[in-house]
Amino acid sequence: MNFAQITVSGNIGSDPEIRDVNGTKVANLSIAVNEGYTNKSGEKVEKTHWYRLEAWDGSNGKGLVSNVIEPYAKKGTTVFAQGFPIIEEYEKDGVTHRSFKVKLAGAGSTFRLAGKASSEGGSAPAASSSTAGDDIPF
Repeated sequence: MNFAQITVSGNIGSDPEIRDVNGTKVANLSIAVNEGYTNKSGEKVEKTHWYRLEAWDGSNGKGLVSNVIEPYAKKGTTVFAQGFPIIEEYEKDGVTHRSFKVKLAGAGSTFRLAGKASSEGGSAPAASSSTAGDDIPF
């Protein structure tokens, strides 16, 4: 059995972008993870690491994107996500680049709202969402 999973917890950097792929909703969002430490000189160092997430609804249209991300996940919302790490290669101006993202689809994925963005009208559900049992359209 092969297994790869990454866990990310941080704040959504901007409102998720939601698109339709062959009748299935797909959300793309970026998560900021803050790191703070004191270096050898005694200076405090603050760094922000960005992670791209791609979340897929189930083929029945009642999955993670429709039920949780679209109505509740906004810029500033604190989230917890577990998914499959994907490394994509693309070429730009004759140079090969690599890009990293976390894919949330299927039973091995988890997405939880840990806190809501400030001054938003609706309240987020307390329960977590998992895409268990959803079909992926590819």
